[in-house]
Amino acid sequence: MSKFDALFRSIKEKAKVVDDVIFELLPEKEPEELYEATRHYPLAGGKRVRPFVVLTAAEAVGGDWRKALYPAAAIEILHTYTLIHDDIMDMDETRRGRATVHKVWGINMAILAGDLMYSVVFDAATKAPVSAEKIVEIVRAIARAGIEICEGQALDLEFETRDTVTIEEYLKMIDGKTAALFDASAKIGGIIGTDNQEYIQALSKYGRNVGMAFQIWDDVLDLIADEKKLGKPVGSDIRKGKKTLIVAHFFQHASEEDKAEFLKVFGKYAGDVKGKGIIEEDIREEVAKVIELLKKYGSIDYASRFAKNLVKEAKEALKVLPESEARKNLELLADFIVEREY
Repeated sequence: MSKFDALFRSIKEKAKVVDDVIFELLPEKEPEELYEATRHYPLAGGKRVRPFVVLTAAEAVGGDWRKALYPAAAIEILHTYTLIHDDIMDMDETRRGRATVHKVWGINMAILAGDLMYSVVFDAATKAPVSAEKIVEIVRAIARAGIEICEGQALDLEFETRDTVTIEEYLKMIDGKTAALFDASAKIGGIIGTDNQEYIQALSKYGRNVGMAFQIWDDVLDLIADEKKLGKPVGSDIRKGKKTLIVAHFFQHASEEDKAEFLKVFGKYAGDVKGKGIIEEDIREEVAKVIELLKKYGSIDYASRFAKNLVKEAKEALKVLPESEARKNLELLADFIVEREY
């Protein structure tokens, strides 16, 4: 029996209720193709971690989590909208085991679907049964997260044109691209559940740290996970030339000779390599050598420790909240983020 069993049950139970609201907000209607495109990723499933944070944060400060259902669904729809646009920018062909929205319906319809979802996000946020003042705070938190996500994505795009980024630059990028939405999720739950500003700020800090840890641990898993559990080849980020905390640390500490060796492989297999006569086994061999270089400088261990310290800070922030099952679930979620294997 895992220490996370109760947490997983709670996530599953809340996900079912959130999904009902998501499909209420994204119904089957005309124009048929547009609404099919908006429902494509939600129908593929997903853990609904961000909505879970919204609902559990509301509960952790003594509020009724059901009052947070529409904002929780809004957060998941916002997250899904960013995935559609990310997939267009990256020209990815699959997501959650399905063809990406732009592959099925074309780029123009995918952009429209994303735009519709962004509008639905704000409509949903206003449906929470709370005061007008709290609605304003919720909408402001969502808008702020949206701005930060765009800023983070712009930095990520800029990184693609460079060989290296610094640790500080990478952290700034994920602070926007990934952590901002976790921050908003926890903060919105707090706004709905309480008027206590200390509690709301504590939840905001928790969300920010958990979001940063989530992304960094993803980067670690890309290099150390079991391929079957991960669902993609180990070292995919190396193949694509993706800048991570691990890579930033390596470039800060490696010799010029090792940097040159690393760059021979880094990003070499971005895009489609089928039909180019490249043998998968050869790619794996090259990627494995590069991973050994990262290990040589302790870069993977550095990122692992960094993520675990962020989780420690996230849990520390929650200590001002009263003890409860909801608070415990938030703490367990933080632990799970750096103990998961996929």
